[in-house]
Amino acid sequence: MHLVQRLSFLILIPLTLSLGAQNEFSKWYFGINAGLNFSTTPPTILTNAAMFANEGCASISDGSGNLLFYTNGTGVYNSAHTLMANGNGLSADPSSTQSSLIVKQPGNTNIYYIFTTKGGLGLGSAAYSVVDMNLAAGLGSVTVKNATLYAPTCEKQVAVQDCNGKDVWIISHKYNSDNFMAYSLTSVGLNLSPVISNIGEVISDPQAMAGHLKISPNGRKLAMATASTTIPNNPATGGFQLFDFDPATGIVSNSLTLLNKSMAYGFEFSPDGTKLFGTTWQANSVLYQWDICAPTNSAIIASQYSLSLVYGGWGAGSIQRAIDGKLYITWLNQNSLHVINNPNVMGSAMNFSMGAQSIAPKITAGGLPNYINSFVPPLPALFNSTLACQTSSFYAPPATTYSSGCTSISYSPSSYLWDFGEPAVGASNTSTLSNPIHTYSTTGTYTVTLIMYSNCTNDTLKKVITLTTPGPNPTVAGPDVICKGEKYTYTVSGGTTYKWFNNSTAPTLTLAPTTTTVYSVSATTNGCTLSKTFTVTVNPCTGIEAVQSNGVWRVFPNPFSNELSIESSVASKLMLFDLNGSLVLESDLNSGQNKINTEQLKAGVYTLKALSADGAWRARFVKME
Repeated sequence: MHLVQRLSFLILIPLTLSLGAQNEFSKWYFGINAGLNFSTTPPTILTNAAMFANEGCASISDGSGNLLFYTNGTGVYNSAHTLMANGNGLSADPSSTQSSLIVKQPGNTNIYYIFTTKGGLGLGSAAYSVVDMNLAAGLGSVTVKNATLYAPTCEKQVAVQDCNGKDVWIISHKYNSDNFMAYSLTSVGLNLSPVISNIGEVISDPQAMAGHLKISPNGRKLAMATASTTIPNNPATGGFQLFDFDPATGIVSNSLTLLNKSMAYGFEFSPDGTKLFGTTWQANSVLYQWDICAPTNSAIIASQYSLSLVYGGWGAGSIQRAIDGKLYITWLNQNSLHVINNPNVMGSAMNFSMGAQSIAPKITAGGLPNYINSFVPPLPALFNSTLACQTSSFYAPPATTYSSGCTSISYSPSSYLWDFGEPAVGASNTSTLSNPIHTYSTTGTYTVTLIMYSNCTNDTLKKVITLTTPGPNPTVAGPDVICKGEKYTYTVSGGTTYKWFNNSTAPTLTLAPTTTTVYSVSATTNGCTLSKTFTVTVNPCTGIEAVQSNGVWRVFPNPFSNELSIESSVASKLMLFDLNGSLVLESDLNSGQNKINTEQLKAGVYTLKALSADGAWRARFVKME
C-alpha cells in the first residue's frame, strides 16, 4: 500500500490532473505510419509517423498535448519523428499484442518507463527501458534498455494508477502459468518484486499469449482475452475473462469466464466502466458486449450482445478507448477505424459505425496505442469550523466517494491528526479526534492542518482562521495541596463574570475538602464562556501538623520522609541545617507550590530557614526513616 499527501485547499488540483492525463494521450501513432490527434473534434489525421507497428504500440505527449515520443516496442521515435538517441533495439516484437506501454514515473517530470513484451513462442521476456526527456536537447534519450523483469511472458500488459492517485501498477501475465504479475512504479523507481496472483487459466497455448489485457477506468476490474486455438480440444481454455483488481494491493481475484471463444483478441471497457467489449481475430469477426453491472455472474454472462463484422480483409484487432469518450476498433489493412459512438449503453444503441474514422492515406494494422488508465481519487471537501472568541470547533469532512463503473468506492478515514497552528502550547496543539475543540491563547491568524488517513491516501487539508474577539482565560489561584481539615480561599480571574460549580458568581470561593476533589469554574467575556477544572489534593499530614508562617510560607508534612511540600506566596530561598548548624540543603523557592526532594538526608531533626525580600522565617522539622 502506498501513501501520498494531497493538499486539497488547492481546489484546481483534480481538474489539472485530469486535463493533464487526457492531453498525454491525445496523439495516437499506430499501424503503418498512421496517426490521429484527439486534441480536435473530430480527430485530425496525422501523416508524419515514422513507425510501422504490426500490432502493439504506444505514444505519449506532455500535459499540454505536445508529442514526446512513440514506440512499437523495438524502436523509439521522438517528436521529430526520428529514432531517439539509443532508441533502437528494444527487446519487444512489433507483432506482440501489447508490445509496449509508456508510463511516466510518479513525481518526475522527465523520466518515462517503456514496458515491453515479447511472446516468441514462450521464449520472450517482459522488460523495461527508461527514457530521460531532459537529454538530447529535449528530444529524449534511452538511458536504460531491455532490463528483464521475468520470462517467459505473454503479450499482454496494462497499467493503472494506484488508488493513492500517484503511483502506478503495471500488470502483465506470465506464460505457461496462471500468474498475473503486478509491478509498482513510484517516485523512487520500479519495485522489482511483483505482486503475484495465481488465478484464471494456465496460458500454455503459444497462440493464447496473444490477446489484450485491459483495466476499467476506476481500476477495479481487469479483463483478459486469450487468443487460444485449442478450443475444440480443451473448451475450458481461451476466450474472454473478467477479474477483480485491487489498486491498493495489486491483487487480482474472482475469475469469471464470459465466453469461451477461439481467437479472442480485442478487449476494452466503456468510459463509465459499466460495459465491456471484445473482438475476435478472424476474417468474420464478431463484436461482443457485456453489461458487467448485472447483479450476478450468470446475469453478466447472459447480458451478452453480439454484432457480426464483415468488412473485407482479415478482421478486427484492437479496441481502444479514446479521450473523446468513444471506442475505436482497428481492422487489418484498411485506411479507417470503426467507431463505437455511445459505448456506455447496451445493444444497438451503442451506435457502432463501420469505417467511420478515416486515417487515409495511411493504413491500419492489428494494434492501437496502449496507455495507462489515469485514476485520480476524489479530494475531500475542506473541513468546517465555528469560532467563538478564542475557541474554535473543528469538524472533519465526510468520507469521499468515487462513483465509477458499477460501484461507489468510499475513502473512509481510519484516523485523524489535527495541528491547530499554535506550536507554543505544546501537546494541546494537536488532536486525533474527528471533531476537536481548541482554545487559542491569544487572538490572531492561524493555519490549521488536518491529515485524514485512509487505506490509500493521506489527505492533507489546510485552512486559515482569524480570531479577532478576545475570550476568557480563566485561572484559579489557591493551594493545590492542603492538609485534611484546612480550608482556603480560591480566586478566579481571566473573565468578566464567573460561575462556580455550586452556582456561586463571586470571584472567590472558600473550599475545605476532606478528600482529593476536582472542582470547576467558568468565566465569561464578550459573550464567550470557558470552563476550567482544578484539583485540590488533600493530604492527611499526620504527626506534627503543617508549619505555617504569617501567610508567607507553609510547609508540610512534619515529620517528613523523602519530600517536603512548601507553599510560598513570594519567591524566596530555602536553607536546611542539621543539629550541628551545618547547611545540608539549599534550594530556590518559586511563588506557589514547591516540592523539595529530601531522600539524601539522614533521619533526624533539622532547622528550616526561608528568606525573601520581605523577611525571614525559621522552623524545626523531623526527618523520618
